[in-house]
Amino acid sequence: MNVHEAVDVGTIGLSAVLLRDAKFFARSLESPPIVAATADAGVRDADLDVTRAGVHDVTVETPIGDFEAAYSPWQWRGPEYPTLVYHHGSGERPFDFGRFSSNSFRRLFVGREREVPANLVAVRAPFHDRSSAAYARAMGDLGNFVGMLAASAALVEALAADAGQRTDGPVVASGISLGGWAINLHRVCFESVDRYVPIFAGAALGDLFVSSIYRTLAADSARGRPERLRDLLDFEDAFRTVDAADCDPLLARHDRIVELDRQRPSYEGLALSTLEKGHVTGSLATASLREHVVSAL
Repeated sequence: MNVHEAVDVGTIGLSAVLLRDAKFFARSLESPPIVAATADAGVRDADLDVTRAGVHDVTVETPIGDFEAAYSPWQWRGPEYPTLVYHHGSGERPFDFGRFSSNSFRRLFVGREREVPANLVAVRAPFHDRSSAAYARAMGDLGNFVGMLAASAALVEALAADAGQRTDGPVVASGISLGGWAINLHRVCFESVDRYVPIFAGAALGDLFVSSIYRTLAADSARGRPERLRDLLDFEDAFRTVDAADCDPLLARHDRIVELDRQRPSYEGLALSTLEKGHVTGSLATASLREHVVSAL
């Protein structure tokens, strides 16, 4: 085990201790399949505007129920520029810019030296406007996990549609970890943006909770039903049927959470890039991540 793998294993081990009984899917494994839930999700009474600064709350209707999400247009350069819609990772507070805050959006895009040549819109997934403990409790229901991802993908769709009406440039969707899964779901269910840039994600989502080190964060009752998790969460077959070379995925070679060998088959026929890092160390490799995202613009 190298240092990158050790950091992943240690981070998840510590998280498992801190979560105690607040494990993923401890209360319920009831949910529709994730692709079906995403395909039927949509923003209610959408009055979005990717040019209007500030944080804007939205309600997303899904087959599981309504979920509260948000978006924030961070930078508007003009209709001749591309538009980048970015989705954060699990447990992040993407709109927290306090002195001691740390999130992937801030690391990648906030600051004069990190400006990108694009209109920039950040997405906040449901349950990411609260404490880590409250987020963990919400994930006790598989339906909340599926609905969270479905709502995020539907919000990306609504933002992409608005950007398409206001600009002449391409629309690019990118996300890291949780955000990468959300935009891959968007590619399967909507396929309406010009370029997808998923980072540390794939299409075999169920395997995170079945075979990767992340399974230690799932309840024993969930780990005891691996086929149900795969049936409801995996979307490899649907992802591979998308007949478009519009995706620039990035995986980490030593990732023990989103494992390269397990997720690589999802990207067959696409130009897959790899980073010589793990999930945690890769998430902190700001320069490499920015370069990968900007190259897709």
